[in-house]
Amino acid sequence: MTIITIYFYIIFVISVILIAINPVDGAIEQRGPIIDISAGEHTILNGENCPGFYYSTSTGTYYESLELNFSKNGFIDAGNATYTSKIVYGSTAFFGKKYKVFEDGLITENLVSYGSRDLQRGNDYDLGNGYKLVLQGVNNDSALIELQKNSVPVTAKSLEEGSKFNFNATINGTKYTILEGTLDRVLDSKDPIVSLTSVNQYSTEPIEINIGDQYGNFEVTEATDEKIELKNRVPIQMSPGDYVTILKDLIDFRVADSVYRACSYNMTKEVIKSYQIKGTSLTVNRSDSSPDSCVWTADSFGMLYYDLENNFSTERLELNLNTEDKWIPKGGLVYESSPVKVPYKNPEMRNYGENAFDGGYSVLGWDGEKYAYLGDDQGLINVLMDDDNGRSLYSGEEWNLGEGYTLKVDGIESDKVHLTVLRNNVAVYSSIISPGKSADLGTHTLLYNKTVNGIEVPLFSVYVDNVLEGNGTSGVSLKYPLHFSESPLEIKVGDMFGALTVVETSPEIRLENENSLNFGSDLEVTEEIHLGSFEKKTGENLNVTFFPFMNKVENVDSVLPTVTKWSIPVMSVEEYLIGN
Repeated sequence: MTIITIYFYIIFVISVILIAINPVDGAIEQRGPIIDISAGEHTILNGENCPGFYYSTSTGTYYESLELNFSKNGFIDAGNATYTSKIVYGSTAFFGKKYKVFEDGLITENLVSYGSRDLQRGNDYDLGNGYKLVLQGVNNDSALIELQKNSVPVTAKSLEEGSKFNFNATINGTKYTILEGTLDRVLDSKDPIVSLTSVNQYSTEPIEINIGDQYGNFEVTEATDEKIELKNRVPIQMSPGDYVTILKDLIDFRVADSVYRACSYNMTKEVIKSYQIKGTSLTVNRSDSSPDSCVWTADSFGMLYYDLENNFSTERLELNLNTEDKWIPKGGLVYESSPVKVPYKNPEMRNYGENAFDGGYSVLGWDGEKYAYLGDDQGLINVLMDDDNGRSLYSGEEWNLGEGYTLKVDGIESDKVHLTVLRNNVAVYSSIISPGKSADLGTHTLLYNKTVNGIEVPLFSVYVDNVLEGNGTSGVSLKYPLHFSESPLEIKVGDMFGALTVVETSPEIRLENENSLNFGSDLEVTEEIHLGSFEKKTGENLNVTFFPFMNKVENVDSVLPTVTKWSIPVMSVEEYLIGN
């Protein structure tokens, strides 16, 4: 019997509301590592390799793990999938978020980790659930701060600069700490202001977790001072083409139809504006006498481009370090992407014979996005649409193709379809196609060409399948839409992107650092890819952990609201979104 190896991707969706900016509707897509789900495989996912789980990027601490044991291809027996949330020094993480443990089975979300904010009289710190922190006044280098609930005083504390503080709230008859930090600075003026640092804020609405509680198909089997454990109460089955929710609102799997790989995704219904997505963490020992290296591909960094259908990835990030050197040597940091030729889904496009697009087109990833490769120094163009999805349009209806382009059905007469391609509401190409008779290309394909950087590009094409007749209405069935951007990304030897310089554009795109670089918490590799690191000393060994991430934060000056022009340290976006 032949054992089929099945792979899948994991993507976790984080939804975050940042109050320092005006949020917009959106969603986050995160992909984890490719793993084997064939019979007998045993896999553990955690914060180091799966971005869905909470992970501290300053200490490397992670709390959550998901252990999977496959008894058959794509099959997990009941009780053989285990989600564990370990408790360390009163903290834990549960379903991707950090929590403070009040007591066994009672946890509350860590809303702010080591953050900072300024507190001004008349501009209170809203803690939620009716609680707020109020600055009552200052005197030289001390301040009187009061905790209120529903505007009624709960307790007040007189604090001096540099002193630590904590405020408690009564929850279900018991007092728990809901805010702690340090009074860093006091500004005694007409409008008094204080600066709070190392702020930890905890929700006043804790979650009670009891044995037997159910979370989707998982059930709580243990809740102690050491860990919270859940196991699947029913078997989990994954077959090619399936979309399977493993942990509700946290981890989803999708298995591919033909190549036995999968790309899972989920879309948040909440509001989001800013986020960062981390790849697998790799640790090297900087105390030994040998050089060190780290390599990330789409397998270990989920934001790099991966073609699920054709089973290939093109991007690669490599780090090479000299012995005990805290600098990245010249040429030690490399980003490269190698184009791969893919066939057209539309069978009638296979005879398209124009240079770079003859019989298919070359595709590669650039900063995690899919592009068509035009050739040496010709640049890249974004692939806006290329799928198998069908689409039906009725007479007079328009299809938004992106970048100002639309496709309109002007009319249908018997078996004749009048189609028009518009750009910003101006017709740029029209054709009449009669399925089964001569058309633009072959017998059924509408094709609109445009010259980009001296190369004729099949900018938009679509296969016209047949005419749909209904009760007084008629439409057309379309397949295999293919749409390229007409705005190329210019990439030439000598161009700089982040800390790297383009050294090669053919047969692959390769970037290297031309100068030595000092690695730290945030090294801009390219315009989108960053490299973070932190040190941890164990005995005589100095270990450095590196992790790539994509920084998608836009226009954020402070995660917490600021009411003055003071230069006050604020909680980093990294701390807020992917750890502290």
